[in-house]
Amino acid sequence: MRIVGGKHRGRNLVRVGKDTTRETADMVKESVFNMLGGSLNGIVLDLFAGSGAYGLEAISRGASFLHAVDHDRDAIKTILENAKIINESSQVSVSLKDYKRYLNTLDESLFFDVVFIDPPYDFVVYHEVLEKLNPHLNPGALVICESKKQVVLDDVILSLHKIKERVYGIKRITIYEKIKDL
Repeated sequence: MRIVGGKHRGRNLVRVGKDTTRETADMVKESVFNMLGGSLNGIVLDLFAGSGAYGLEAISRGASFLHAVDHDRDAIKTILENAKIINESSQVSVSLKDYKRYLNTLDESLFFDVVFIDPPYDFVVYHEVLEKLNPHLNPGALVICESKKQVVLDDVILSLHKIKERVYGIKRITIYEKIKDL
């Protein structure tokens, strides 16, 4: 597993190394970032972060700050180690919380520009998470949901509109954009 683009391209990352954490293949990660246009900016949330690979890839491609959240202590240690590997520890904040606790205690002044939602495949919480996150998304924010391919998410959820969707083997990538308020 490695950073596939941006200023840290080619750097190897450490895996969490547990059956409970499913790492996204580099090829799929590269395809996701190609769908996003390659480079990113703003503040990123990597919910269900695992090793932090999605969020750290975003940092490598220009995002200014990463909030990585996972409920597993080994995942948190891995994210911190990976942030050190790419010399970006000052651009990363980690939270050892489950997604509900994190979303319910989210600072009302915190807004995200990019969000990665990649829960375990048997944990279908996309609507709940998107509803809780919606008030914390800047206009034009992108939300990337990774699910098993059988899970087809709605075209519109609140002010989030599905803009892209692709299937890669056993996984489906769904990308939403928050439309600007009228």
